[in-house]
Amino acid sequence: MKPAVLKKWIPAALAPAVIAAFAMGASISANAQVQLEPKTPQQVLQMIAGSHVTDFSGTARTTLDLGIPQLPDAESTGMAQPGPSEAGVDSPSSDDPESAGADMLGMLSALSGTHEARVYVDEPDKARIQVMEEMNEQNIIRNGSSLWHYDSAENTAVHVELPESHRQAGPPRHTMQPPTPEVVADRFLDAMGANTDISVQADTRVAGRDAYTLELDPRSENSLIAKVSIGVDAATGAPLEVVVDAVGQEDPAMAVGFTTFTPETPAADLFEFTPPPGAEVREREIPKDHLGRKNPERFPDHKPGAKDETVEPDSKDLADPPGAINGTGWDTVMVVPASQVPEDLAANELLNQLATPVEGGKLLHTSLLNVLVTDDGRMVFGAVTVARLQAAANDQ
Repeated sequence: MKPAVLKKWIPAALAPAVIAAFAMGASISANAQVQLEPKTPQQVLQMIAGSHVTDFSGTARTTLDLGIPQLPDAESTGMAQPGPSEAGVDSPSSDDPESAGADMLGMLSALSGTHEARVYVDEPDKARIQVMEEMNEQNIIRNGSSLWHYDSAENTAVHVELPESHRQAGPPRHTMQPPTPEVVADRFLDAMGANTDISVQADTRVAGRDAYTLELDPRSENSLIAKVSIGVDAATGAPLEVVVDAVGQEDPAMAVGFTTFTPETPAADLFEFTPPPGAEVREREIPKDHLGRKNPERFPDHKPGAKDETVEPDSKDLADPPGAINGTGWDTVMVVPASQVPEDLAANELLNQLATPVEGGKLLHTSLLNVLVTDDGRMVFGAVTVARLQAAANDQ
């Protein structure tokens, strides 16, 4: 099954909580002994903040294990899973509640497993992600204001002309830039709060490069995340790998990393695209709710310290949230009002098969994400326990 992120844009209501769904990478650190100059957590954070790798190319691989059972075939449920032709970039979610529920569950299931891609970035406005699966190829290419998504299996090309607001100078971070370990690391660094222990663990090698290992440990009984390990390139300060361990799960729930990495400007022709002969070309528009604003600060000014060093929360977000935010740091929960949730989501057939009845609604559980659909039609989700979701639903 193809990665859902290349089949359609992630629904806005899920994007903040399924950062793993937009990640590309793998747990690829070598076990070879590496001896680097000792650094404090603050110094490694300063390396990341001071990294100026704007142009690069590399091979990335995704490993995602959220503990989701295999979904039944669409035919067995009477629900078709839309592809690019039915759900282009102007359709982040379907108006049909059954399809919307299938999209949400299908996205999480499809992303499980391992995927590999080539990533090319020439900031501020050129980027390409190229995924090969068997004989098929998926490409997302940005060249200035032009954005293309090409699917060789369907021989379809979707084109978007980016609005004026997205043609500004500076890197298109977290919006049109291909997903990289840096993007995923930024998400965690921006989201972590004061209930975080931060430390530097054993040096390692990622993609053949010496790297520091920055570890984030949530001090929260509500968090589904046990720890986050970030491999930081010793030469450039760029995050090369992110590994996320879930509470109670032996293998990493999500790993994001490069297998090869070259911090040089890719060839210009890699960002040029002309639809092949016979391809069906569609013009689309990006929904306004997918045009996030950039965060000028990637994380606050942390103070150096030992294992029990704490960090202050960053109140700024990268895009307007789809609902109300409840809590901070690792305890953050998103509460989406019923008016923004498909009316019949609670009656969705796939949701009923995978969800568990709990007090106040139905729970869809994964190792890194819990989603509660309340009896009154709201959607409450986060990387937290069901008890935390229920408390947020009750505004506690």
